[in-house]
Amino acid sequence: MAGWKKAAFLIIVASLILLLLLSVAGKLPKWAARGAPWDTNAVQATFAGVRVREIDPTHADVLLFYDLENKTDADYQLSSGPNVVIMSRLAADGSLSSDRPVNLESSAFVPARNRTRITLELTRAFNWPAQKDASADQGFRQLVAGQTSGLTGFVLFDQTARYRIDLPTPTPQLENPTVSSGQN
Repeated sequence: MAGWKKAAFLIIVASLILLLLLSVAGKLPKWAARGAPWDTNAVQATFAGVRVREIDPTHADVLLFYDLENKTDADYQLSSGPNVVIMSRLAADGSLSSDRPVNLESSAFVPARNRTRITLELTRAFNWPAQKDASADQGFRQLVAGQTSGLTGFVLFDQTARYRIDLPTPTPQLENPTVSSGQN
């Protein structure tokens, strides 16, 4: 029995040492990293523009472009998928909401001390106008305004890297979206 206790003790000590080494290397397993604080300074975002894209005659994508700046000395891989959560920041009280589905259009590589553009995609029902005229332009502006009204922006949580990236939506720049017909 004494041998069994000694072996169990050595396994526990070895496991703790391994977790300590992984922690120092920044490679904690997901279950161990969950309690770690979000790093809000590693990657900063600035709003770059907006575009409305036709999906089909009854649906459109509102595409919001952001430039991400990696402030760290390590390359950063932002992967679209289940480990990335994007929520809306409500203007009324600053709380977060997941009522409006927002997706990262694709994964992005952000080299150390560099910038990379990403795209958030909001797909909505929208009756695409038959021709582009002043009335159509007003419809596009209303679509974009409707998707961002009541928001101060979005917050991207990368659960793997433990990064929180605030993505602002400055409304004055959203008044004249670029429009494209068909899928790109």
